[in-house]
Amino acid sequence: MPSRIHAKNTDIYVDEFDFGGVTNRAEISIDNPTPEVTAFNDGDATYVEGKPTFTFNIQGLHSTATPNYDGEMFTDLTSEARRVGIYPNQAAVGERGYEGDCNISDEPIITRLQEAIALNVTWQGDTPVLRAQVLYKNAAVAASENGTAYQTGSVSATQKVVGILRLLSAPGGAGTNTCDVVVASDDAQGFVSGVTRLTFTQLNQASVALHEVQSANGAITDTWWRVQVTIAGTGSRTFDLLVVIGITAQP
Repeated sequence: MPSRIHAKNTDIYVDEFDFGGVTNRAEISIDNPTPEVTAFNDGDATYVEGKPTFTFNIQGLHSTATPNYDGEMFTDLTSEARRVGIYPNQAAVGERGYEGDCNISDEPIITRLQEAIALNVTWQGDTPVLRAQVLYKNAAVAASENGTAYQTGSVSATQKVVGILRLLSAPGGAGTNTCDVVVASDDAQGFVSGVTRLTFTQLNQASVALHEVQSANGAITDTWWRVQVTIAGTGSRTFDLLVVIGITAQP
């Protein structure tokens, strides 16, 4: 059954691109089929849990200027495994949203409605949708810091924790700035004995807008999670970062 979200306050990302300002509706449909596997001559029907699928239908406005929604959507026609994130109450720290690996399932539809030109895109994936929580967001990271700790939960032996880092931009001048981002867990909010669980590739002066996905299998009994950022070197470059995590079943 689809879930429709008015996109007024919704943040929508495709990889490292923020399209929240040019979208006006998001619809999420999740299907977990139960195909029949009844053997010949059995008296009762037998069913098994099938592979889950989902679609994200995102309706937006044609835009060739920044953030170039039009250009990026048509680039995606020849791309695979794009990371789409939908955050109904904005991607603020502590808020939850939905992340999925998917591809465009239909050609983007452009329709003229009065004087507006809509650009509607349907994304499709064949893996479980990740129920994600925003652990860290800072548009101008210039110094080392620890993010707020959130009790996202433990990870069982059949699950994994998935982290997604989006570098939305990296403005600034010359220098030797580096930015290391990790996700750590602990059994208490105070993080007296925190353990690094996910480590992202170091960002530096050469880094441009990008996204990266890291994961770690359970079991992890810790329930508290936070992002830890370490800035080293000198210079004026800052980093616009968004980091989210979610817990999902292992494939």
